[in-house]
Amino acid sequence: MIVKRLISGKGCRVALAAGLATASALAMTSAVAQEDTVRLETIYLKAGTDADGQSVTDERIAQRQPLTLNDFYAAEPEVHVSGADRSTAQRVYVRGIEETSLNVTVDGARQSGNLFRHNGNMGIDPFMLKRVEVEAGTGSALAGPGALGGAIRYETKDAEDLLLPGQRQGVMLRFAGQSNGDRLSPSLGFYGRPDERFSYLVYGSKTWAGNYKDGGGNEVPYSDDEPAEGLVKLRFRPAPDHEIALTHNRREDNGMRATQANFGLPDAEPQDQEFTRETISLRYSYAPAGNPLIDLELRAYDNRSALKRLTASPSEGEWLTSGLDIRNRSELGALVLTYGYDYTREQSRGRAGSGPRVSETGETHGLYLQAEYGFAGHWLASGGLRYDSTSLTDLAGNHYDGDHLSPNVGLRFETAQGLSLFASWSEAHRGVRPVPGTQLTSGINAAATDPTLEGERARTTEIGATFDANGWRAGLILFDTRIEGSILYGGQRGMPYARTRGGDIDSRGFTARLGRDWGDWSLDLSYSRADVDYAGVPVGPGDWSNGVAPQGDKLVLDIAHAMAAHDLQFAWTSILVLAEDDLPATFTALEELPGYAVHDLSVVWRPAEGQEYSLAIQNIFDKRYLDHSTPYSVSGGVTNLYEMGRSIRLAGGWRF
Repeated sequence: MIVKRLISGKGCRVALAAGLATASALAMTSAVAQEDTVRLETIYLKAGTDADGQSVTDERIAQRQPLTLNDFYAAEPEVHVSGADRSTAQRVYVRGIEETSLNVTVDGARQSGNLFRHNGNMGIDPFMLKRVEVEAGTGSALAGPGALGGAIRYETKDAEDLLLPGQRQGVMLRFAGQSNGDRLSPSLGFYGRPDERFSYLVYGSKTWAGNYKDGGGNEVPYSDDEPAEGLVKLRFRPAPDHEIALTHNRREDNGMRATQANFGLPDAEPQDQEFTRETISLRYSYAPAGNPLIDLELRAYDNRSALKRLTASPSEGEWLTSGLDIRNRSELGALVLTYGYDYTREQSRGRAGSGPRVSETGETHGLYLQAEYGFAGHWLASGGLRYDSTSLTDLAGNHYDGDHLSPNVGLRFETAQGLSLFASWSEAHRGVRPVPGTQLTSGINAAATDPTLEGERARTTEIGATFDANGWRAGLILFDTRIEGSILYGGQRGMPYARTRGGDIDSRGFTARLGRDWGDWSLDLSYSRADVDYAGVPVGPGDWSNGVAPQGDKLVLDIAHAMAAHDLQFAWTSILVLAEDDLPATFTALEELPGYAVHDLSVVWRPAEGQEYSLAIQNIFDKRYLDHSTPYSVSGGVTNLYEMGRSIRLAGGWRF
């Protein structure tokens, strides 16, 4: 299925053939070297050239016991998630810019779908994540095509991350429960490395949960869910320095949903919905020891997301993304070059009732080069260039073709005392994309469509500093991202869609961090502010349909204490969001979006290797509040999609 889709374009056929030929030739040259068991890696959130950035460790996941994307990003100052704790409504916003303007990948496979404007586009089991990178703002040439607001990269764990010392085979069993909504989430995994050449992982999880209650004790309707997720990973090392990895990930989340799931309005006619996401990724890498010129990676992937709305007039939307990325990294002394070619094919399909299936398909061919050069002992200069050629034909026969060069430059100075200063400027381009399948079924308003569109362009400027020495850490970054000529699709409430030029998007602000370790204690304080404008006007809760949301000011305090003698870890997290009064004049529901403060407490106990037990109390004081990124004032009234109230979570995990 992957190869069938990937060979649809001539350019891609040539690249794929070249890549496979190279891989075959290289693979014939060597035998496998032994590899030590890998420790769990840190989950990073990067901010432009600030490689230190934010970090979410596997320790944080154990403490918070996140069940959805909302839980996972709750304590990250630059990230908000709309849709409260309705898992099917959640969308991630980075510095106020929606995930649909970011390049989102899972194990290298692009998740670019936009299924239905009132639903989220993906979900993932947080407990199987090894690394997450959030590159806020347009970044390097390696961010991939269409990364207007940055990139989010999810990477799942491998067998080597779970095996205990000396193990060849292993089993993982985990149970998690939550008081609010009576949630139960068991998971089971089998994994192993029978010899030095082969490893495998088979993992599955299932959740049963009822409607949760907000901080006022009110039940939030249609927030129940029963997602199921499976993950299979195979890794084979046929010869020294060669590796082939196959990943298959599938998630289903079905149930009765509010028709407008991201709204909190009473829904007279809820609908039965079925959501499916299936991702397959194949990766080949070759990095010969002692040869700094070759660090080759070839990745092919296929992703399918689908949403079925099973009503009296059923409809369905699909988004299929397939792609290829061939890259090499060469070290030439102090100069490091990464260069390659990528291809992306996006197809949106929709069908209403028993009518015909309609679709739009877009393609992007990209060439990129990114360079880093260290000099004078303390300086690191970076620069890159990305070329994208895009094409799409709409239902009216309009052809949208575009070619664009996107440069980036950066400079970083590091002292021996732990101080770093950096500055960067970068640009990104995205061609005209397919319209969501659920909107295609209403047809196109050809008269209102602008056939001259060539795509969207974004620029980000960042400047900042970091410090890390003697138990202290600190950071400050100032940012300005501008997306020029956003493209709107219209097509609301069953009307035909029409591509038109929308307003420019501006996201400006700063993020500051301060942390300290002493003995068994640690403290981290972060503060982020993002002022987001659309068409020169501050954004309000009703601008979600334009791909932006209010961010405001967010303060996060983390205090942790380790009691090594008793194998215990304690953590306290406070999240403070200030009231937002910089709103458009058209927003008249409130003078300001109310601020709120939420506090969480957790304890993790590891009495023996391979055993982990945790207790978390989320929203201890049962605060009733709305996230600023969730739509508030909409057509039909004022929404009340409140976040989850107090929740007690228990979890136990065993590896043996």
